[in-house]
Amino acid sequence: MPVELIAFTADRRIRGVIPLADDRLSDMLNSVPRVIIRAAEIDDLVLDAPVQSADVTVTVGSIVAVLVSGRRGVATRRRKTDIHRARVGLTRFVVSGSLHVPVGWPDRLSSSDPAVVLAGRDVLVPLSDATITYDKADEPTTERFETILVNRAHATWIDLDDAAGCGADGELVGERPRVYHAAMVKDFTRAG
Repeated sequence: MPVELIAFTADRRIRGVIPLADDRLSDMLNSVPRVIIRAAEIDDLVLDAPVQSADVTVTVGSIVAVLVSGRRGVATRRRKTDIHRARVGLTRFVVSGSLHVPVGWPDRLSSSDPAVVLAGRDVLVPLSDATITYDKADEPTTERFETILVNRAHATWIDLDDAAGCGADGELVGERPRVYHAAMVKDFTRAG
């Protein structure tokens, strides 16, 4: 069954359709090395360029975040979790939402190092009732979604509970490293 996908790489927002081969999109993305996004709309976040359309292959490792809606999987397979407010820095993005952690992880939660807090989790970690904030051609942009999967390998910092606050994330986006267009398999320089 095809599902709509909105994925972010370091410098692009990609919206398209992929075939769902598992109960949940998060389970599928955490089990494959790459996905082919059909009829993708590729939006350059660095340059103010027109949106391009193409089928595109994206490695899951280059995905920074994925906006997810729809099924939450089989209810009987869900585990009891504690919910903590979280704010995660991912290259040029800040994602805020509710992080669901296994009961009894208080030692890990006292750290501000995402490698410690998210250790032992799948590569793509869900935050529910979440927002993603980023600059698109130097214009602050915020999108709200039911769930946002964040790639823990791209996380540079994490704030939890009181430190996560509830203010605007826009001010946190400004201090980011220069991002170069190198995350995609397809060459878009000749696409038109």
